[in-house]
Amino acid sequence: MYGDIPAEGITIRVPNPPKTAFLRLPTSQEQLERLDQQKSIRRTIGRRKSQTEFVPNLKADLDLFCKIRLDKDGAEFDEFEAGNAISKLTFCEVTDCQRAGDEYRVTLRTPFGETIHQVKIPTQRDITVYRRTVVSSTDLPHGQEELRYRIEPSVGLYDSVVTKVEGYAASVKPADVPPHHKSSVVVELVQAIDELDPALDPNS
Repeated sequence: MYGDIPAEGITIRVPNPPKTAFLRLPTSQEQLERLDQQKSIRRTIGRRKSQTEFVPNLKADLDLFCKIRLDKDGAEFDEFEAGNAISKLTFCEVTDCQRAGDEYRVTLRTPFGETIHQVKIPTQRDITVYRRTVVSSTDLPHGQEELRYRIEPSVGLYDSVVTKVEGYAASVKPADVPPHHKSSVVVELVQAIDELDPALDPNS
């Protein structure tokens, strides 16, 4: 069950040099603070094409690692080791999305097992607002653009459509689902809805 972890925390090991840390799960607020510091760079490469590169924020990962570490006097982790630990801890991947009447069941794979999210189909207004607000961009020199993914629109849309969650500890209610889980579910949900109504083809 996601959220059901040992009292001593989750064990994280580094093989070289050998060291161990014990972590708790981050709170939603801690996750939001980290996610708000992530960005990507989109570069124009010619012929109307562009290339997008995610830029890891190692300082944000190290800050979060230090906040959730339980053995504060343990061996020091550098930003690369901390970043790897946070990536493992927050990993999630959509493995299935099935329509069930007027709802969808979206399955996420996490380090602690599968979670299932039952969500209603959002209104077109909700989808449009989400798309308009989920990414902010800033122009940079040399044909580059900084993209920041805003997590709040995903969280808001998820909270408005979720009806049931499974695979979480009993203390985790739908509102308490981690924000990165909510985001992954919403991205999959919006894509599934797009496939219901493909672009118009005047030749069809």
